[in-house]
Amino acid sequence: MKKIFSILPPILLALMLVLFCCGCEKESVLYTGFDVELLEVDVEKQTIRVRDLREEGKTFWQDCTLDCSKVVEYGNILYIHYDTGEELCLELSDLQPGDELFLSIHESELAKVESGKARLYGIQLGTQRLS
Repeated sequence: MKKIFSILPPILLALMLVLFCCGCEKESVLYTGFDVELLEVDVEKQTIRVRDLREEGKTFWQDCTLDCSKVVEYGNILYIHYDTGEELCLELSDLQPGDELFLSIHESELAKVESGKARLYGIQLGTQRLS
């Protein structure tokens, strides 16, 4: 019986360590501030088509379609009035071609950008046209 009690603690400790390691997920990094121009909005399909405005390190190229279904579901389309600091939650239909947007996207979704399957986490309207 003593042998069982002397073997049991290391086995339980090993089991707890294995369960702890299995429960840990890799943290998904959120990248924000991608500066793009909106080319097209498809409210029905919940997608937007954009082009990257950065000179170097373009992620979204000249024409890229992005899935906005999670953005719409969670209400993560924001407008911040720069002078007053007032925040408004927008709908996808409030966005217009030609608007400047700042996008937030998880690292795991960046690999899907070229295939057109990348899902956005958030959108901020940069164009100051709402009052």
